[in-house]
Order: sequence, then structure tokens, then C-alpha cells
Amino acid sequence: MRAGAASRTVTPDLAKGPVFMAGFDNNRRATAIHDDLFARCLALQPAETPLVICGVDSIGLFWDDVLRIRQTVKTKLGRNADVIVAALHDHQAPDTMGLWGPNAATSGINEDYTTLVIERTAEAALAAIENLRPASIALAKTHPPELDTFIHDNRPPDVHDAELILLAVTGADGKPIATLINWANHPETLGSRNTQITADYPAAIYKRLEERRGGVAVFVNGAVGGMQSPLGAKIAGIPDNSFEKAERIGQRVADIGSDALEHAQPVNITRYEFQERVVRIPIANKGFEQAAQANIYHGRKPSVDGQTSVPVGLIRLLDGSKPMLEIALVPGELYPELSVGGIQKYAGADFPDASQEPAIKSLMKAPYRMLFGLANDEIGYIIPKSEWDNQPPWLQNAPKRWYGEQNSVGPEAAPIITATLKELIESK
Repeated sequence: MRAGAASRTVTPDLAKGPVFMAGFDNNRRATAIHDDLFARCLALQPAETPLVICGVDSIGLFWDDVLRIRQTVKTKLGRNADVIVAALHDHQAPDTMGLWGPNAATSGINEDYTTLVIERTAEAALAAIENLRPASIALAKTHPPELDTFIHDNRPPDVHDAELILLAVTGADGKPIATLINWANHPETLGSRNTQITADYPAAIYKRLEERRGGVAVFVNGAVGGMQSPLGAKIAGIPDNSFEKAERIGQRVADIGSDALEHAQPVNITRYEFQERVVRIPIANKGFEQAAQANIYHGRKPSVDGQTSVPVGLIRLLDGSKPMLEIALVPGELYPELSVGGIQKYAGADFPDASQEPAIKSLMKAPYRMLFGLANDEIGYIIPKSEWDNQPPWLQNAPKRWYGEQNSVGPEAAPIITATLKELIESK
């Protein structure tokens, strides 16, 4: 096994024109930089081809942008590499999806900035590969109740996928290379009034993990649909919508993860498998189609016959034929009941008799199981079909339409994605 890691900043230059911040409302313009944004990459090479996992402090990167990153890496490297790019869904970063420009009819994408993110992420991936050296891997997982207190689910059923799963890489010289940490929570602690660019709570994760463990900290978000958010979570003595709250969450997540790794034993990884399929999902959301027609995405995510193409993938790290870690690659914001179970049928749902999708992590066979949300694409919320609610009466007699369906490609996303992952998991 060889491993390497690297990071590059993707912080915008506010002097180069308005920077529209992603999430919440239109025309939220950045006024200052609180902390840098990063692309952070971990490369693993147990055999000939390197696997590179990159977490990016971004609201979301489309499949089109990820393909550019992959092509840049391949061209400059001169050979193949399996590159995974997962945006963290940071609501305090620039708009890279186009949805939060000066008004609803005008894109917020700045192509110069998007190019910077693409180039810097490719640079970080290439640097991680260049830094490859003999290494060992340790795995850990932990789920103390405190992790759930940092998450508020504003839609029934109240389900979290709050387990921390970690992969620590140490060089043969005993020096730390990187820590990969996987958790699920929206990076939106600062709320809608903040106008300072920040990585939100992941900034504190990076700092604390690197203080405690050394090397490069790489964070990848998980099943954040539902929506899993710090906004409604209360921490005694700490004000909401504050940097203090974001720092507390990030520090505690990093500390809990670091503690779990204290006694983790190295595992033998002799090879990896990476499978990826591009599937087509019907676009039921008229707003998505209208946005495409208005060029909000700047030509990205073109629909064909009313469908969008999205990547779905699976990574396995194996000791011979024995899987030690499996990673589901999901191209959007998965509701956690699709990850760990807990789908409910409610009166008022549009498809109450729809078959329930299997919980993705329950299908996996490895002792350690990660799920990367917004992996290689972002298609919005991925909602169990039997919970889909786009027509009144609303679930739980809610007075208005639920938020998730407004930002989902459609009710077929969950069945198609989970069925594809099931096939990939059972194919070996």
C-alpha cells in the first residue's frame, strides 16, 4: 500500500466582482473571507492505478465539472487514475450551481471561479498522487449520542445517519499522511444572514484533526437530505448562527473521531475496486427544466428526452477477496432513511404503495461502511418514493409543501439510485 495527500485553497477573490453565496436566498453577496475554502485529496495505491478521494468546500459540482477534473488529472499524469470528487454542500461558499444569483432568473455561476475550483482540485489530486509513499491504514467507527445532538431533521421521520467512519493513513516512517472522516450534516451553521466566506464547521474539523493527528484532514459529507442541519440543533450556552457554534461542532466531531482512532489497529489492504454506472433519471421537477432553459447552469446538466444522466458508484478496499471498507457514491443529498433505514408511510403521500427502497448500508458486506453524498454530481434531494409528497394534503397535515420536493429531480431518483447501488454491491 502507498498513500499520499494534498490540499489546495479554492477561496474566491472578492476583488474580482460580486461573489454570490450559495444556499438560502438569491443575491446574498460575500463581503469578507472568514476562513479559506479547500480541495483536500487522499490518494491510495495498493496496486497500479491510484484511487483519489477529494472533498471540496463547495455547494456542489456537477458531473460536467467532475469530468473536467478527471480529464485534467489523466492528461497531466499521463495515465489512468480513479478520481472521486465530493462537494461538502457548503452554504457559505460561492454559488457553483447557478441557483443563487442576483435573482431567480440569473445564474450565480462565475466561470472563472468554477475553473479555479476545477484546476485547484485537479492540482490537489495530482499532488496527492505525487506524494504517494509506503503506508498503512487503520479504520474506526463510532456513534456516541452527542453526534446526533448536532443535527436537526426538520421533516418526518426523524432519522439521522450520524455515525462517524474514519480512515487513518500513516507512512512507513511513522509520520501521519492523512485522516479521512465521513459524517452527515449540512455545513450551514452560520445561517442565511452570514455574508462571510467560510467552510463552516468543516473548517474546525480540519484544524482540530490536523492538530491532533497531523497530516491532511479530508472530510466527505454523507446522507444530508431530510434535511440534516445544525440550524435547529441547540448547544447550551452557544448562540445559533454563530462561528462559535460551527467551531464547537467541528471540534467535537474531530475529537470524537480522533479518540476512536486512538486504539484502531492497522488493516491489510491489498487492492481496491471502483465501479461506476451512469444512469438516467426522469426529471419531474419543472423548476429544474426551467432553470436549464434559462441557462442557470451555464450549459451543464443537459436533459435528454426529459431525463438527466448521473453517476452512481461503489468503492471497495479489500484484503485479498475480503472487503474491509465499502463506500457508496451518491450523486446528491440522500435522505438518511435510504442510508440506514427507517422509511415511513404517511397519509397524504403521493405514492403510498410504492415499494420501499433497501437501506444502502444494510446491503454492504464490509465491517466499515461509508456513504459519500454529492459524489461526482449534485441532483438535489433524493427522497424515498413512498414518502414523496408533491401534492396536497401534505404529510403530517403540514400547512405548506415540504421543502425537499422543491429541490429534487423527481420521485424516481431514489428507486433508480438504490437499485443501481444494490446491483453494484451484489455484483462481486
